Parts: sequence; structure tokens; C-alpha cells
Amino acid sequence: MEEHRLKAWFSWRPEELLLQIGHTPFWGLSFLLFPAETEPVLFVPELEPADSFSNDIKVVRFPWGNPNCQRPFTVLEEKLNAELKTGHISRFDVGVFGASSGRSSLPVQSAEQPPIPDEILPVLTRNFVMRKELDAAFLRLFLLKTEEEIHHIRRANQVAHVGLEAWCASLLPGATEAETAAVTEAAIHKCTGTNGIGTARAWAMVQSGPNTANAGRFNRSSGRRLETNELVLIELATCVDGYWSDLTRTTMVGQGKTEALHLLSAVHEAQQAALRSILPGVPAGEVDAAARAVLSHAAYGSFFTHATGHHVGFRYHDPGFQLAPGVREPLECGMVVTVEPGAYLPERHFGARTEDNIVVTESGAEILN
Repeated sequence: MEEHRLKAWFSWRPEELLLQIGHTPFWGLSFLLFPAETEPVLFVPELEPADSFSNDIKVVRFPWGNPNCQRPFTVLEEKLNAELKTGHISRFDVGVFGASSGRSSLPVQSAEQPPIPDEILPVLTRNFVMRKELDAAFLRLFLLKTEEEIHHIRRANQVAHVGLEAWCASLLPGATEAETAAVTEAAIHKCTGTNGIGTARAWAMVQSGPNTANAGRFNRSSGRRLETNELVLIELATCVDGYWSDLTRTTMVGQGKTEALHLLSAVHEAQQAALRSILPGVPAGEVDAAARAVLSHAAYGSFFTHATGHHVGFRYHDPGFQLAPGVREPLECGMVVTVEPGAYLPERHFGARTEDNIVVTESGAEILN
């Protein structure tokens, strides 16, 4: 704000509120006015749980969810204007993140995020400052995590590990993909209320046998039953108090077939090569190239159908550049990314991927999970 001579910043996306004040909205209808010189003002619906925000934040409630109020967002606009007037802040001095990849993090009530009416945001942000250089500056806040943010992302990974342990224990012939996914999600959900965790949620997607060949295009659990001597893969999204982990594991039920084991080994070696290549200043494309070279040498290069990684932490997939072919943006200390090479062979009815979350440090990649 100081650099761009702004007096305040305005946000509403859940990941932006998390980044700025640590607020994880329950309903996903919270709005934040962040002045440069006075305390932040958080506008929340009347139905928002009081324990979703810190006591040292000024909270202004508006009557969304009140059956006696037919125009709650008009009241919100009035309250926002009142705060701007009190702070002697002109709308022409308020910045807003205008760019969007079309994605946003989920609120705690992730089953159904209430929509913000199409006509409301233009009214709330009327005359606010939107410029490409502002978007770029704000985006860097997503890409470079603070020590506190890394702590929370690490904790999300630790909770995910609890789920992965439960998943491994459930991998018995005859169990369905959906059953093993449910065991994983339940183990993570049970972490809610422990060790200071407010909310722990997970989305586990398990594929087994021939279904693993589809894991380069989509992940979903089915009712297929696990069989002996086959690969099984889990894609696991975990959210702990608003911070995200994104992990994948592929393992074997039973002894396995030689070729499937060869693929599993090659994917692991590709990930290790990518991890060794990570240092501050290294272009993201070089990390991808390191993984791709190993898989190509093992004759799986043409079956590696996605990027090697992406930013993670405030979302399941944070905005920002990918670790993908030809990407020249350099890695920097404090960036948290996934490293997830994989190969998927439809004609041979199996596939594999392994994925970890790492933070870039001066000495290289530090695995968070």
C-alpha cells in the first residue's frame, strides 16, 4: 500500500482474508477493509460463528441470513461507506485484487458457498483502484510464504500424514476405493479439536488397478474392489484452518507385477531428481526438466502428461507459475510448491504419481510432509 500510495485494501476471497488477517470464513461471505494506518475492519454475516475470527479484529456484522432483511448487501454497502468516511479514506485510494484465475479457496462450510450476487461486487468496489501492477504485487504475497504461514502449511501436511497412515492400513484386497478414501477422510476429520486445530477436512480420491491409468487426467474414487498385486493411488487434498496440503501416494497391494514396480521406481527417481534440482534462482522449468529426463530415460516420458508442480498453501492450487516445461520464472526462498511427477499407461492399465509439498530454502528443498 505504501509503495502504491494507497490508504486501504479491500478483499473478500477466503484465501485473501486468510493471508491478510488469518480469518477463515465459515460462510464465505466475509469482506475485509484493511486501512494502512488503522485497524482492519472485517464485515461478516450475522450468521457467522464468533469463533471464526480473532478478538483483536474490529468486526461489523451485516444482516445476511436475517429473514427480516431483504437487502442485506445494501446494508453492507452502507456500513462499508461509513467505515471509509470514518477513516477519511477516499474510494480512489483503496486497492483491490482484480485478477482471478477463476478459482478460490473454500470456506469452512465447503458443501455450499453462498454466491455473492453479480451486481454487488461492482457496487462495493466502485472507484477502487485496479491496476496490473497492483495485481502483480499482491500476487507475490501468495507466492512468498512467511514463517508463520509455512508453519500452518506444515501442520496441514502433518494432519494429511495421519490420513495417509489410515489409508495404508485400509489397503486390503476386497476393500473398495471409496471405502479406503472414507477411512482417510475420517482420520483427518477426527483431528478437528485436537492440538489447537479448529477445523480439519480432506478430499481423498483413490484409484486402483486399471483406474490408476486415468490419474493423469482426473482423480475419483469408485466402488471398484482392490485386488492383490496391483497399484493403488491416492490424491489427497487436506485443509487445516484454511491452509492446504496437496499430496499423492502410489503403492502396491501385494507383491505387484515387475513392470508396475519398474514404473513406481522410475516415478520415485524422477521426484528425487526434481527435488535435488531445487534451489533459489533455478527456473521452474528446469525442475520439470529434471523429472522429465528421468522418466524419458525409463521410456515413460511420453506418458508424463502434466506439470511437475504448482504453488500450494492458501489454496489446493495457489495462483502463480507452474513447474512446467519452458517456465523461466525463478524459484525463491519462501515459495511452497508441489513436486509430483507421474506417468500413466492406458494400454498397460496402470499409472503412478508421487507428490510432496516443499518449501524453497537457501540450501534447497525442505519437504513439509
